[in-house]
Amino acid sequence: MNINESSVLKVSKEIEIHAPVEEVWNIQTNINEWNEWQPDISEARLTSGLETGGTFVWKSGGFKLISRIGKISENEFFGWTGRGFGASAIHIWEFKQLENGNTLLRTRESMDGWLVRLLKGMMHKKLNDSLDTWLNSLKQEAESR
Repeated sequence: MNINESSVLKVSKEIEIHAPVEEVWNIQTNINEWNEWQPDISEARLTSGLETGGTFVWKSGGFKLISRIGKISENEFFGWTGRGFGASAIHIWEFKQLENGNTLLRTRESMDGWLVRLLKGMMHKKLNDSLDTWLNSLKQEAESR
């Protein structure tokens, strides 16, 4: 699974988290609790199993999204596709245990659709800000446990 390199928007980010990869993995993949630590998410509900082909519904920034897990490999890789009003996305999370016991978390996302093309500049800033918030919130949650 990979992002769509020909999409209108593509953003990549990474962060080092001072917590074991298993802890970071457990927080990130517990979809039903995203809204407890991620301020941009007001609702999140896994509607099937946490497995390839599984689905979840969530609200981020006021937008309702329906997502399908495209690939999942415990403590290594979590990727999904999503659709919302006027937009589609592919979102990938890669987890790596570092020698010092910390976790390197990389995320990549691509977005496309008529709304994304229409509001490209604003959507690019929103996606950048959203991923920064997500990574920093996940870091804070993992390091506080």
